[in-house]
Amino acid sequence: MNEGNFEYRAAQKELLEAINQLRDLHGEPPYNELPEPPFCSFCGRSKKEMGALVEGINAHICVDCAGEARRLLLRD
Repeated sequence: MNEGNFEYRAAQKELLEAINQLRDLHGEPPYNELPEPPFCSFCGRSKKEMGALVEGINAHICVDCAGEARRLLLRD
């Protein structure tokens, strides 16, 4: 395994851990592996779960996370 592949796998593991922390906050079961793309870059829910995702350059966001971001921005 080359160094780049190791860094990629480490980043995937970190992302999976962060997604599962958010899923736990939402009362959702954890993922054993990352869902098939596309998935929300914030909560980890898949397009199949959410029905639609807004696509950015390097990320996607679901309606729920976009709404939460909007509420946070309007509060400040």
